[in-house]
This record gives sequence, C-alpha cells and structure tokens, in this order.
Amino acid sequence: MSALKSVLVAALLTAGFAGSAFARDQVFTLRLAQPVAEHTRVIALNSVWNCSGDTCTARVNHDASVRSCRVFAREAGNVQVLSYGPADAQLSADEIARCNGAPVTQQASN
Repeated sequence: MSALKSVLVAALLTAGFAGSAFARDQVFTLRLAQPVAEHTRVIALNSVWNCSGDTCTARVNHDASVRSCRVFAREAGNVQVLSYGPADAQLSADEIARCNGAPVTQQASN
C-alpha cells in the first residue's frame, strides 16, 4: 500500500508542476498599424507569433515590456505596433510609443 501512495503523490505533484508551467505562458495579442500577409509567422523571444491581417497572437513566457515589443517589431521587419500584451496587461500609450522608437523624454523636477 505504501508504494501505491508514493505513486499517487508523485502523480499529483507532477500534475501540479505541469499546470503551473502552462499557466505562465500567457496569450499575447499584438495589433499592427499595417496588415501583414495572411498567415505570417514571426519568431521573437523564443515565441512563435501567428499573424493575420493587423493582428498577431502568441503564447509567451515573458512579461509585456517595451523591450519585448521592440524585439517583435524588429523581427517582423520594423513594423509599427499599436498594442501589445495580454488582455489584462497591455502596454500603455507611452510604452507603445517607445516600442516604436519614440525618444524617451524626462521631466525636470524641482
């Protein structure tokens, strides 16, 4: 009976770890200023992006950042990005502007 308990515990732990690994891979959606050819694939930051029209999606294991957005834009042929990230954590308008190459401006503080 002890061997059976060990197998059950191992199976439960394995299932728990596998579930958390899949949970990390968020679905990102990215909108482009110009549509791409139908069924275009872009590989950026170890993720395969499937693009159709002006929308690309991928299951990624990183957070949405200006850097990851820039990497995608470069790998896709220096495209202009309108939105980037998972549904609940899209980049802000300022971050999208920086992704597209806008210079960073700093405000003076008194």
